[in-house]
Amino acid sequence: MTEKIKLLLVADTYYPKVDGTLRFLEEFIKRAHSNFEISLLVPNFGKKSQRLKKSWLKETIFVEPSKHIQVSGYPNMKLSLKNFKTIKNALQNADLVFVQGPALISYLSLYLSRRYGKKTLFYTHTISWDLFAKFFPPLLNKLFLNFIKKISIYLYNRCDEIIVPYQDLKTELVEKGVNTKMAVARLGVDIDLLSPSHNKGVSKEKIHIGKNKTVIGYMGRISKEKNAGILLEAFRKLPNQENSLLLMVGDGPEEQVKEFKETKNCKITGFVDDVHKYLKAMDIFVMPSLTETTSLATLEAMSTGLPVIVTKVGFMKKYVVKNHNGIFFPRNSSTLLTIKIEQLLKNEHLRLNLGKNARKTIAYSFSWERSINKIKRILLEEFYRE
Repeated sequence: MTEKIKLLLVADTYYPKVDGTLRFLEEFIKRAHSNFEISLLVPNFGKKSQRLKKSWLKETIFVEPSKHIQVSGYPNMKLSLKNFKTIKNALQNADLVFVQGPALISYLSLYLSRRYGKKTLFYTHTISWDLFAKFFPPLLNKLFLNFIKKISIYLYNRCDEIIVPYQDLKTELVEKGVNTKMAVARLGVDIDLLSPSHNKGVSKEKIHIGKNKTVIGYMGRISKEKNAGILLEAFRKLPNQENSLLLMVGDGPEEQVKEFKETKNCKITGFVDDVHKYLKAMDIFVMPSLTETTSLATLEAMSTGLPVIVTKVGFMKKYVVKNHNGIFFPRNSSTLLTIKIEQLLKNEHLRLNLGKNARKTIAYSFSWERSINKIKRILLEEFYRE
């Protein structure tokens, strides 16, 4: 029997912080463990997973997070000799390295992986300089972002191949100076699990929401780059709020979450495993983000048959079609977002029509099976390439 390729998956996120990157890793591991001997290199956020079967993984290797430095509610990796040795040993024991995310653990792994002569691929879940632009004062932004962009492009060009989730991102990276080979592989959705609710009232009662409440929902980190504050402002401007509920599926830094907790008719779940239960309870989904590549949360909402209101960023401006399967709003206008939400609240026919078309879009064009099969093929071809 031929030995499996030892694949090291590196990510800057792990349980209990269940975001789009981690959901991609879950789907990849579930579908690729028979092809590879998979090890995980991830930060230790203090909670072990019940969703990843032990039989799917060779091992999970943890690096310790910093107690003092955080970005968007995620502790950065602690700069220590112990962590450095952990990363070094994990890389040296791998045949192939597959990196996700723009944080220190990912970037350090990209740098060292090439140094140790390992075939290395990187999947771009976000554009680092767009992400970090939201966390620094204006006077420091330009200088810092130029530095981040240069470091990112330098590390991208050390990879053997970069995987991007849509074609326009490939074009953008080439324009920025990335000359590494690139392949396009979309993210996918579990369309069976994330199916439309058969009974909204029952779905709402299952998560302890009154069945007559109209639920405006969001899923993801409650953070600056996600622009969640605009959604809160828009919700507060809605008339007849007693009949509505703002459902925030996710968590974030305390200073970002505080206002939501203090708002009447707002429910924050924290990070949850069973996101489908919460999506099925929503009537409208809003993604107000300032920066996205694909926005897996939006794909999952559309798969659930929800009408979506989104900003025109990343891949969303391609797969969301105005007045067909969703609606756009200007990213920093809470007033216009309120108007768009009201439009859907008052027009049930439009809500249902947008939701029906949203479901069709995902069912026809976004499949985890197709996506992960393509990524597995890219990894194998790169490994065996001379």
